[in-house]
Amino acid sequence: MKKVLVFSLVLFFAAIMHVNAQVSAGVYQSSSGTLVSIGTDVDNKIFGEARLATGRFVGFEGTFGYNFIQRDDVNFYSGFHLGTEGRRDGFYLGIPFGLLVKPFPVKNFGFMMEASPIFPTEYGSFFRAGLGLKYTFR
Repeated sequence: MKKVLVFSLVLFFAAIMHVNAQVSAGVYQSSSGTLVSIGTDVDNKIFGEARLATGRFVGFEGTFGYNFIQRDDVNFYSGFHLGTEGRRDGFYLGIPFGLLVKPFPVKNFGFMMEASPIFPTEYGSFFRAGLGLKYTFR
């Protein structure tokens, strides 16, 4: 399973380097901890990001999303997470449902709300929800 995660992260970063896309950065406070992220432009129809869970345990997560609703001031997306938790050896799969609201005239900055059922492979499932900030460098 570690090979799948490594392959997914390599594929993600290869896609970022191949596409001339803007870069976004974010910080999320979720029910399972704080996440920092870097990824492609969230205003693209398909986007991705790498997340680092910080705090007592460090974990990594690759997130791939698809914008179902894509407007100038709001995006609604879903997709999947593939990650690992620092306190466990197993991997997990998650299905995020997120809303990015950009209320200011300059649309680089937004507020993010995300909820995601998490399905670990070796342990029980749980539900993660959180709020965050996202900035796209254009």
